[in-house]
Amino acid sequence: MIKAILFDLGDTLITEESVGDKHTSEVELEKVPFVDEVLQKLRGKYKLAVVTNTGVSKEEDIRKALRTVGLAEYFDAIVTSVDVGHEKPDERIFRVALKKLGVKPGEAVMVGNRIRTDVLGANKVGMKTIYFNWNDRYPEKVESPLEKPNYTINSIKDLLDALPSLERKGNYLE
Repeated sequence: MIKAILFDLGDTLITEESVGDKHTSEVELEKVPFVDEVLQKLRGKYKLAVVTNTGVSKEEDIRKALRTVGLAEYFDAIVTSVDVGHEKPDERIFRVALKKLGVKPGEAVMVGNRIRTDVLGANKVGMKTIYFNWNDRYPEKVESPLEKPNYTINSIKDLLDALPSLERKGNYLE
């Protein structure tokens, strides 16, 4: 049973060109299309978290950025690589998020736009993975079984259909 959904930040919740390598307080942030309506439907059904690699931004910076675009209220936890000291795909950043949410790897899904960070890292931990391939910014290919997502979506709206499909499969790794 899926109890939690973890999201990458750049090009998953907020468009990456609006962030780039700058501090989140230095830019005008733009949300990914349809993210509000999707998060509204997920909130209350699942625990939600952001797991993001950041150059300088800490949890409080990401919370402030999410507040700026009206998304902060949806998230139960924010985990950054700066705070944890490890970047995705390192398993430790995912384990910190899972611990904050109080769920096992098999009860969580990672949604992200990068195969080599989001999908690989979450798969190594034993989570389900959804590759959010909505633009051509990262033309990555699956090169190993650990890089294979359970599901690929091209719009964040497709997440609402993907989750019941993952629930039906029910073959979680523990």
